Amino acid sequence: MFVLLVFIFSLAAFVGARSLVLLQGADFPHFYCAARMLADGHGHQLFDADVQRQYQARYAGRVGTLFTHPPFEAVLYLAVAWLPLRRAYFLWSLLNLAFLAIAARRLAKEALLPWDWPVLLAASLTFVPVLLCLLQGQDSLLLLLLVVLAFTALRRNRTFAAGCWLALGLFKFQIELPLVLVLVLTQSRSGRNGLAKGFVLVALALAGLSAAISGWSVFTAYPRFLLHLQAQPFAGIMPQAMANLRGLTYFFFRNVQTSRAVAVAILSVASLIKILTVWKHARLASHQNPASATPEEFDLAFANTVLFALLVSYHLNPHDLALLLLPIPLFLHSALAPTTQLRRPTKWMTLVLLGVLFLPPLHLWALRAGVYPILSLPLLALFLIKAPSSLTTQATSPGRATTIRD
Repeated sequence: MFVLLVFIFSLAAFVGARSLVLLQGADFPHFYCAARMLADGHGHQLFDADVQRQYQARYAGRVGTLFTHPPFEAVLYLAVAWLPLRRAYFLWSLLNLAFLAIAARRLAKEALLPWDWPVLLAASLTFVPVLLCLLQGQDSLLLLLLVVLAFTALRRNRTFAAGCWLALGLFKFQIELPLVLVLVLTQSRSGRNGLAKGFVLVALALAGLSAAISGWSVFTAYPRFLLHLQAQPFAGIMPQAMANLRGLTYFFFRNVQTSRAVAVAILSVASLIKILTVWKHARLASHQNPASATPEEFDLAFANTVLFALLVSYHLNPHDLALLLLPIPLFLHSALAPTTQLRRPTKWMTLVLLGVLFLPPLHLWALRAGVYPILSLPLLALFLIKAPSSLTTQATSPGRATTIRD
């Protein structure tokens, strides 16, 4: 714990000392300026690119990527927008560390016993996408926390709460919607109803908040803004930096747009069929052996669902891979748990793939070389090999055995 605290304070001191340099290439200024627009009563102009650039020039001293998230997320950044830019960036970095710590603690205590959450937190801080999220001032760690809360709620069969947590993550709807789709399709009727009710209720509340911020015209202005975003300078849309199916097809079919679209569609449908099969096997394993069933089947199915959502997402930045801090510990825990009899080839392949994902030089080299989509290959391999059907669990005592929530 002492070493962890020293590391965190050292990281905070580094961010504070070099905040001016870091902010020159960070994403945080466009979140900050969007919040300043709200504070100044210009929410109805939130998706006017020229107005966004005016605010960036005024408050950040430069023009960069535009704010492209739904209007309701700008309200969140009002918590730091009352400060000058450098101090706001430092405070948001501390909040990001808090999001990560809460997620690590909740995940470790719920599904990774007997792991210590400070160890999990320390290991998480060596993951390059997490460091990128911290340096960019992005919101991916907040999304990680919300997905972890949804996971633990589902694990306790609190489906309505899980739906609410997932809806709060709609600021990255390209990741959340595939995740919710699979969960709704794979739960029982009662679970599906609770999940859908919680999700729809909070989603409608967020839609109402967006309308209050930007007016009802936002429901046409925002999609139009996204459709024409590619034509804007500093659009921030770079398939060569996406570790998903879109980035992978761009890597192999860079000059053939039709082939890319067809390949993405085919791979996405195949991935959907695969994840539905994973959930089917998990539920069958639970029903066929209720006396020896453990939550591990559910954990692996949910972890695979997160991989699916990342792979099929239309837009994915490197820092969004911070969401892997949910499936990676679950996969590692499954491979190392003494109560799990994992097939030896699957176990070693899992450990190798997890090690590859944690290699900092690989991430940095791939980003510099413009080949970051190759990171989708270990993700795809994990998605294909890690499933409840690949393991058998030893019998547990009745007091410790639980069944998968269906």
